[in-house]
Amino acid sequence: MIWNVLQDPTLGCNSYIVGDEMSGTALVVDPLGVLGAETYIMAAQDLGLSIAYVAETHVHADHMSAAGELVAALGLKVSLSHRAPASFPFNPLHEGDTLTMGPVAVDVWETPGHTPDSISFVVRDTLRGSEPWLVMSGDSLFVGDVGRPDLVDATPDKVQAAALDQFRSVHRLMELPDFTELHPAHYGSSPCGGLFMSKKPASTIGYERRHNRMLQTANAMEFVDQQLKLLKPPPEEAAALRAQNLGYGVAVAR
Repeated sequence: MIWNVLQDPTLGCNSYIVGDEMSGTALVVDPLGVLGAETYIMAAQDLGLSIAYVAETHVHADHMSAAGELVAALGLKVSLSHRAPASFPFNPLHEGDTLTMGPVAVDVWETPGHTPDSISFVVRDTLRGSEPWLVMSGDSLFVGDVGRPDLVDATPDKVQAAALDQFRSVHRLMELPDFTELHPAHYGSSPCGGLFMSKKPASTIGYERRHNRMLQTANAMEFVDQQLKLLKPPPEEAAALRAQNLGYGVAVAR
């Protein structure tokens, strides 16, 4: 398996290329608009890979995505959760779907909470074993924190329901083996998490199980109460950025 991380440290954003050298194919996850499509195409070429899939863990509200630009250049469709209310045609992903690149299998887990369309990608290299190697958790589970539940709909009932979904999703991720690498969409300075988000961009499930403060309660309502008390002010342009990434008011590849 080939693994490459591309970042924007200013916003604390991670994006990923995962591929297979035998088939020469790759998946790009959460491509960043600030880097642009050409960066991902050239990075894949440098790794000897051709991009077969472009996917998002969710519709982002803190930065512009490069997914539309990238699929337009490659003649592909963006892969999103089937729950994403996008205005453009996309490849809908459901719980249990798998994206394959030779022996590399990327399993789709629906992990709503931060957004209704949040998904995580559990990666297995079947040449080495059947167990998960890593998970790209989007904004569901961060290093030291979890994703905020108020960027899609900030009405109190909706935020509480989203926080409850987040509780279920992060505790489901805790079912992964301790050795599973954790690779979220954000770290450090990102506004998408809470007060405890680490500046370290990656971790393991085992370390987060033991030391992530948001995972230390098994009581759903205690989790929700803690999350609501620790909410930071939302990004000023969150609604506009989410709308643009959904294809409303901007040119998106069709």
